[in-house]
Amino acid sequence: MRSLSLVARFWLSLSLLLLLVLIPMEYALDQLLERFYATQVIEPLLYHSRQLAGMLAADEGALAAAPMMAEMVGGEVVVLDAAGRPRPFPGASAIAVPREAAQAVIAGRTYTGPLRTPEGRTFIITGVPVPGGGGGVLLLAPADPLRQSFALARRGLWLAGAAALLLGTALALVLARSLTRPVREMERATRAIARGDFSARVAAEGATELGRLGQAINQMAEQLETHERRRREFLADVAHELRTPLSYIRGYTQALAEGLVTDPAEVRRCQQVVMDEADRLGRLVDDLMDLAQMEEGQMAFEMVPLDLHVPLLQAVEAVRPRAEAKGVALVADLPDALPPVRADGGRIQQGGVNLLDNALRHTPAGGEVRVSAVGGGGRGG
Repeated sequence: MRSLSLVARFWLSLSLLLLLVLIPMEYALDQLLERFYATQVIEPLLYHSRQLAGMLAADEGALAAAPMMAEMVGGEVVVLDAAGRPRPFPGASAIAVPREAAQAVIAGRTYTGPLRTPEGRTFIITGVPVPGGGGGVLLLAPADPLRQSFALARRGLWLAGAAALLLGTALALVLARSLTRPVREMERATRAIARGDFSARVAAEGATELGRLGQAINQMAEQLETHERRRREFLADVAHELRTPLSYIRGYTQALAEGLVTDPAEVRRCQQVVMDEADRLGRLVDDLMDLAQMEEGQMAFEMVPLDLHVPLLQAVEAVRPRAEAKGVALVADLPDALPPVRADGGRIQQGGVNLLDNALRHTPAGGEVRVSAVGGGGRGG
């Protein structure tokens, strides 16, 4: 080092520093990319695989929906029978799935892993068993585009380091001191985010490249934190909404099964309660499916000129039996002249049924639920 010039020493120092910084950043970036990979590829594949498996367990005719599931993930689908053989159907993939994948799903286990075809194509494969021992479902998503993006991201990181090295030779010491602190802080934050600590933040100062990068990391962490909080709240709400009808169904069916209810009128009443709660549970599941379609951008609305009388009265009549059984008066107070609107009648009816169902649950026997509407800029309830 004594025979080297000061510029060369600074250049070597900056080179070493960049290596020490870029290598941890590469690791942290890999962690983030792996998390992104699992969230954007593997989890959606497993979700759609389980959706299709559940549909096949309920109805063999759901096999026709298998190609649609493959289109949703931009990949291919294989459905296995109980013996582990691929089932033929229009749109079925011709790719031979690994033996261990078929054996795993037939044995009732979930499978995820890579697949490379003899032609050199690479896929990410996920497999789930069909409930009831009816075979399995495997979805295959192309891995080449995503892995190419990862390679470009890594290559861009190293190219940026090389550019910084060439441009900062004359100011090596200053750059070394100014780069070390924020980069290490970003490393700490990205590692924390990769571990699931979305409260991690970096000090994003100024309008420099590092400052904007820190702001981007902070924004990403805030979005992930918000998403995680909403996900937990949503799961808690869903569990609460599903628990009530399940409790009714369990209680009344147990009473019927153990012979605690023998009076024919009471038996019919219990059966009606079970049917009503099963219908309510089905509506909740439909709502969840609609929500999933909305998040995927698959929700379709039939917007047509509409007379609001029709869907509102249909909603009232749909819940009237439950209101009468509970002893709650259900009154439809709708004027004759309502301005036409452009809307989806089925969705309005669905929303009306949900609102009335909630109203009935919180209205005691002898009470009244009134449905009214006012046109011309008025207020209705």
